[in-house]
Amino acid sequence: MDIRPALPDDVPELADLHVTCWHETYTGLVPAEEIARHDRALRLRQWDRRIAEGTCRIMIAPGAGFAQIGPQREAALAARGFETELYALYLTRAAQGRGLGRALFAAALGPAPGRLSAMVLEGNDRACRFYEATGARLAERRPERIGQAEITDLLYLWDTAPAL
Repeated sequence: MDIRPALPDDVPELADLHVTCWHETYTGLVPAEEIARHDRALRLRQWDRRIAEGTCRIMIAPGAGFAQIGPQREAALAARGFETELYALYLTRAAQGRGLGRALFAAALGPAPGRLSAMVLEGNDRACRFYEATGARLAERRPERIGQAEITDLLYLWDTAPAL
């Protein structure tokens, strides 16, 4: 499977993958109206902006998934040495279970990974197992909102580089 840095021409593919993965991953965990609200138009704007900013490493496996890693967004975590954050790691269901998630994660991390964090929606058990298998520990449960829906986010931390 081809894994490469995402370019501006990849914005439509990233948007389509994001919408597909949200439907596949969050149906039953997030209200349907919230999933629908995160439509292709919203994702096109999001990915166009992210690639233009150039502050994140975004890797794509066309037709299968993507990973996005960037600077830590929480000052308190950055102050504790978690300077990097995994913003997203999504694979279509058809692409799961073949090592592609590890490969995307490794490509997005780059050559000198350190301590990092990720948030996972409670109930996304597959993601939790994956992160734990790579050395992450569940550090905190946080009540959050997605639109009008109350959810619980799980904060995962890697104290050392992920075991990929």
